Parts: sequence; C-alpha cells; structure tokens
Amino acid sequence: MKRLTFKSGFISRDGLDFVNQRKFMREALLEVCSPKEVTIPMKQHIGTPCDPVVAVGDSVAMGDTVGMPADMGGVPVHASISGTVTKIDTIRLPNKVSCKAVTIKNDLHRRVSPRIRARKDFSSLSMEEMSKLLWASGICGMGGEGVPTYTKCMRAKKLGVDTLLVNCTQSEPFLSCDLHHVRVNASKVLQGAMALSGICHVKRVIFCIEDTWTDEIVALNQAVENAKNRYLDRKIEVQLFKPRFPQGCQQLLIKALYGVELAFGKQPEETVKAVVFNASTCFAFSEMIEKNQPLTSRIVTISGDTITGHNVLVPIGTSVAEILERVPGAHSAQRVAWGGAMTGVAIDRMDVPIIKTTAAITIIRKFEPPRTNCIHCGSCIGACPVGLSPILLNRLIELGQTEQLKTESVEQCIACGACSYVCPAGIELSTNIAKAAHRARRSGQL
Repeated sequence: MKRLTFKSGFISRDGLDFVNQRKFMREALLEVCSPKEVTIPMKQHIGTPCDPVVAVGDSVAMGDTVGMPADMGGVPVHASISGTVTKIDTIRLPNKVSCKAVTIKNDLHRRVSPRIRARKDFSSLSMEEMSKLLWASGICGMGGEGVPTYTKCMRAKKLGVDTLLVNCTQSEPFLSCDLHHVRVNASKVLQGAMALSGICHVKRVIFCIEDTWTDEIVALNQAVENAKNRYLDRKIEVQLFKPRFPQGCQQLLIKALYGVELAFGKQPEETVKAVVFNASTCFAFSEMIEKNQPLTSRIVTISGDTITGHNVLVPIGTSVAEILERVPGAHSAQRVAWGGAMTGVAIDRMDVPIIKTTAAITIIRKFEPPRTNCIHCGSCIGACPVGLSPILLNRLIELGQTEQLKTESVEQCIACGACSYVCPAGIELSTNIAKAAHRARRSGQL
C-alpha cells in the first residue's frame, strides 16, 4: 500500500524521536484518576459558551448536565464526578478563554446519572435520533480543534461531503491517547465513525494512521473486516501515512491525501468534500450511542523528555496539580505544558483544569539549550509545513513591521512548533509567530 505524506515538516533523528524514542506502556486497562474536586469550564469548545444550570449547594451525579448553551452553536457540559457544587466563578484558561466554571467537590460515591444506561438495541436509532444524541453528548473535536461535532456534521451534510476521514495519525512526540483507543477499542472507534458518517450522509470512510503503529493497524484492519457486512452501503478503507510531523494537522492530512492546499479560512468540507474527525471523538460518540454516556472524561497522555509515556483516564475538570501528584519528580520540572510537547501551552499555575480538548500534559525536566543569535542556517524555512519563512517573520515582529507581516501571510501559521524545534539557536520562533498569527486572525488586520 502506498504511504502518503506532505513535503516539509520533519522527521526527527535525535532528541524527540517520533519513531524510535516515543515508547509507551501499552495499557490494556487505563489508570483512572479520581480527583478531590473538579472545575468544569463552561466554554471548552468553539461557539456559544454555556451558562451554568446548577447552583452552589446542588448535589450532582456523574453525567448530569451542569451547563447549557443558549443555542445550537454550542454544546452542553456535564458533571464528570458525583458530589456537591461548591463554587461558580469566572476563570481564565491557558488558551486565553475566560468563562464561568462550576466547581464540584467529589463525594467519592461515583453516583451515575439515571440517564446513563446501556441501550438494548442501538441499531434501530434513526439518523434524527443520532443527531440529537450527538448534540446532547457535548462532544467537540478532541484532537484540539474544539469545533462541536454536531456543528461539523451539520455543515458537512449541508455542503454535500462524500468522504469522512478518521484522523488516527497523532504525529506529535509522546502523544498516544488516540492510539490507545485504536488499539484497545478499534471496533468502538469504527462504530462511532460509521454513526457520524450516517449523520453526514457520506458513503466513504477512510481511517488515516502512520505506518509505524503496527499493533494499531492490525486492530483497525480487523475492525474494518468485521464491520464490512454491516455497512454494505459504505466503503471503508485504511490509509497509511509516513511518520512525519505535523502529519496530524487537518490541513496537512488533506494535502497528503488529495494533493490540495487548503486556502486560508477554507475547510475541507467545501474544498475537497471531506470531513475530518479525531479517533477519540469517534470513540466518545460510540459511548453515547451505546450507553447514553456524554463526554465527561478523556484519556490524557502524561509524558515528558525523561519519562516513559503513560495514559490516564481523567474526569473533565481535574486540575493538572492533582494529576501530577502521581508522577514522581514532577515538581522538579523545568516546564509543564498543557498539551503536547510541540503544540502545548506552557503553564506556571498547576490549578489549570483538563478540558475536552486537552490531549496531554507534558513534563520537560531537562534544562533548555543555550540561546544565541540567529545563525541564518535556514533550518526553520525547510521545516515549516505551510511554506512560511519563520526567521523573516520573527524579524518583522521584532521590528514591528505589521504591514509586511500581512504581506508574508503570517496568519497561515498553524503553531506546530516545528521551526522552534529545529532552530539550533534556541529561538522561540513558533511562540512569537503564533501570537502574531492569532492577532491577525482575530482582528482581520495586523
């Protein structure tokens, strides 16, 4: 089978080796985190934020709704533990989002909402019922995108997409939360993907995965083979990709598959008639279909530059501090990232909660390399997967040349971190450029 990829980016040969050094404990059973309390933000997704529908002193069970949006542009949020609401306050997340948040003290009884129960026959659900379940589940893009999955499905249906892509590539170093689902729950990932394909009205489903993940590929192929007779009206494929960072980025996945550059601001639904969902997103919808289980927890990869990676099932709203209590030596970290090693946000406060889009906590213990002035080697230019010139953009930022930044298309930066990683001078190119790109996209002008 042909292995697909895109040009530029890079395959690491040392340091954060994407193939040979990303070792993980392949847990058949995940460690489950049971926090003392959770703080659940009302805006964990792109779109309309939620308003709390509980009050201080209320008793809640796991899966109860604690926040509802004013319209279908958002998705509800749910209690991830059972206990008592102790506080409703405004918080600010590392991604700069400010919103209300509901704090629940754990009663340790693991009471479950009566609405969460296994369905005897979910095969009889109509597409309309599936759509309602999808919205009620509170699921949004768990690969980090954060677009409500219901919203994406409705857009795909409206635009007449013909292909659904399940993104299992997860090329960022150390991360394996999606791959755990593929290895252990491949049939559920497939089931969720097929349900989403029905809502979107597509007839072709492609699972995208890097060719180095042999165990996961075997599990995925077996799940596809077992399901073919149940979905005779749809074509199901597994497509292998070369291990290259940042292959998991939607824009680059489309480039590898279709040879098409997504124009800035354009979505694959309108450009190539394809819609992309993350493997964890598909698994979460399978849980809603089977058990009426909304998104209340997610797998988080705990990893770093000196430790073996480990996956933990974490209730939404659990603080980073509570998770790191179980990681030996975490207090001595030079840096902790809310997210992956390349694309995560460095945090200096450990009371930050895990949200629906938090795939990892990365602990960097090694001292940072010494920084020098730019040596004009051009490594960052070769590594940029979207064809920008990071060193030029960084210099323009230093000089305050906002008009020239606009000419150089700074808004197209995808904040993958590749330029910073390859820079021998240790310059924080990605951080500087990503901030300028965010300002450009938010304001429409630099």
